[in-house]
Amino acid sequence: MKKIVEFAFTAIILAMLLSCGVSQRGVKDSRTGRVGIRDTASVKDSTEYELIVFDPGFEFWLNSRSFTKNQYTNEYLQTINHQYVQEWNRRYSSGDRRIESYIDYSPLTKYDFEFNYRLFMYFRYFEESNKIALIPGSRRRF
Repeated sequence: MKKIVEFAFTAIILAMLLSCGVSQRGVKDSRTGRVGIRDTASVKDSTEYELIVFDPGFEFWLNSRSFTKNQYTNEYLQTINHQYVQEWNRRYSSGDRRIESYIDYSPLTKYDFEFNYRLFMYFRYFEESNKIALIPGSRRRF
């Protein structure tokens, strides 16, 4: 049964990669799971981004906290995510064992609020679950 589930999951991922010229850019962390960033072209030639988190603990963590989305602006989230991504990629380049993949996040791309919010929350989840602060000097309580 486990092999059938793994095969089905692999087939779904492969289908997503091959369908409609979709390109996949992803992030993987072996300890806490994986995060995927997928961009898909719509009919209007605009690009839509979707954040897929494969770590089942993330959704539970996000739903069990009382975060208020309207306390953030999209511009703030984009700025802070850029800082998080820079630190994430720096740690990846330096060989941090907790971070096994590179994130391709451009500060020039206008990601929508939902995407930026979920990415920001994933970084907070990663910090809390690993008891580290990704952004140096940040005062997070764990």
